[in-house]
Amino acid sequence: MSETKTAKEIVLEVLKREKRPLTPKEIQKLTNLNYNTVRGRLQDLKKAGLAVRTEQGWVYKERK
Repeated sequence: MSETKTAKEIVLEVLKREKRPLTPKEIQKLTNLNYNTVRGRLQDLKKAGLAVRTEQGWVYKERK
């Protein structure tokens, strides 16, 4: 049985992997997720303290 990942998990994995600021459009192209889905999941990750928005784009925020 294959494990299905949520959109939130997919976006988080991309932020961790790329290690550079990404715009929602870049994330959308890398994941093939709907643009509005990407934007919503980025907000979810921000609320969870896992992502932060910078001038250049979104980045993974490591927990301490």
